[in-house]
Amino acid sequence: MRLLALSTSLALALGVAAVDAQEAMTAEDLQQLCQGSDHVSRNACRIYILGITQGVQLGISLAQGKGRGSRPCVPAGISAEALEQTVKRRLTKDLGARPGDGAHDAAGFIGGVLAESYPCASSQPQP
Repeated sequence: MRLLALSTSLALALGVAAVDAQEAMTAEDLQQLCQGSDHVSRNACRIYILGITQGVQLGISLAQGKGRGSRPCVPAGISAEALEQTVKRRLTKDLGARPGDGAHDAAGFIGGVLAESYPCASSQPQP
């Protein structure tokens, strides 16, 4: 079973081609994960669904012009690990400097990090 990082799930929910479609979690993968009886499987299922839901909500907000900054253009084929490291570095930097920001919406934070880290070229159409 192929599990993708939550940050990749968010990128996919935003319509960003972060990974090839053949690497994306399938509905069958999700079903197997969610049917697991161990606490790790149950938590991963719940977190994956939450991440997708928050990603969809963030995507709608960005499409309506309510998001912070511009939309991200994450390069095709970027790994889940690279996305994870990008977000983790910013969490460490930003929350280290402003611990109170830790109460802000995580999906919005990730969306902002992606937009700043992977900006769309001015001549490139945004997704």
